[in-house]
Amino acid sequence: MHIVQVLVSLNLGGSELVAVELSEFATSTGHRVTVIAADGPLGDRLRSSGATHLDWPVGKKRLGTLRYISRLSDWLARQQPDVIHVHSRLPAWICLLALRRLDPKQRPALVTSMHGHYSVSRYSAVMASGDRVIAVSDHIHDYSLHNYSGTDPDRMITVHGGISHEAFPFAYQPGAAWWEQTYREFPELAGRRLLCLPGRLSRYKGHGEFIELISGLLPDQPDLHGIIVGKAKPGSRYRDELEGLAERYGVLEHLTFTGARTDMRDWMAASEIVYSLCSDPPEAFGRTVPEALHLGVPVIGWDHGGVQETLAVLFPQGAVVPGDTIELLQRSRAFLAKRPSVQPNLAFGLNESMQKTMRVYQSVLAEKDQ
Repeated sequence: MHIVQVLVSLNLGGSELVAVELSEFATSTGHRVTVIAADGPLGDRLRSSGATHLDWPVGKKRLGTLRYISRLSDWLARQQPDVIHVHSRLPAWICLLALRRLDPKQRPALVTSMHGHYSVSRYSAVMASGDRVIAVSDHIHDYSLHNYSGTDPDRMITVHGGISHEAFPFAYQPGAAWWEQTYREFPELAGRRLLCLPGRLSRYKGHGEFIELISGLLPDQPDLHGIIVGKAKPGSRYRDELEGLAERYGVLEHLTFTGARTDMRDWMAASEIVYSLCSDPPEAFGRTVPEALHLGVPVIGWDHGGVQETLAVLFPQGAVVPGDTIELLQRSRAFLAKRPSVQPNLAFGLNESMQKTMRVYQSVLAEKDQ
């Protein structure tokens, strides 16, 4: 099978990791994979898997991107892949318009993945137009069917994200070299107990609630330190706003912004608690929750969206009523006083997720051949 993955870029992010993991799995099981996306930090990992990478910025919002419609159409006519799997909206439109230029008998099957709460519009509806539509959680499955009228529920399948047990082994601890480097880079962390909020700096990710939480915990536990692991958009002043908020709460010296990191596993494993506090919209899936729990690190998160689904299976005592900052504070105090045990659990494993996606490809091809 020749599988084509199409996305905006190979930057660090949830949908990007899914595409790379799918490519690694498919090539390891004997399939041919081509990935069309602007290059980024995940590029070397992708290419080392044996996948072919076409560095085409099909997700860049500019008029020049439209030239990729004919370029892609010509490429598809020559290569005749079996499946195109698209992970974002503008690349989906480029693919759809390119496919329309081909004879229907030559068109590969189109699979789209709903990775989030896309706006309800004709532009976003393209993500629900595939021959198969993959939702990353039951929450996104229901959201999509509710908001994109005409979507055939028989074409939409939930495939939760999966976590590699090799990459996130249970009871993993960062090595001495990692701690030495971390203390050199962030000397303020020495001797502190860490609370971690992973995720990019976006307003809905719950940074304000996290800062408020740190301020509520510090009077009784002055050795705590909050770490926010993620990057802001270029030119954004959101970090400045958060630092101002932390200063008003009097906790700025107990808060560290690490920026974008490729060592997220170590940051989470080094922490007492990992948090997921996305508000509106909730996390579509929230892969850092199962990642932390597979490491054996307790997680506290708002009990909605994709996080609700993972916590219900892996760690129900970490679920907190969305927006209830008092319960959030009380649950955190309880966990810090007596760290709860996180039991090993094979649910939300990477192999299971990859196999389910491959079955989606196989089913849509079988239908196409009928």
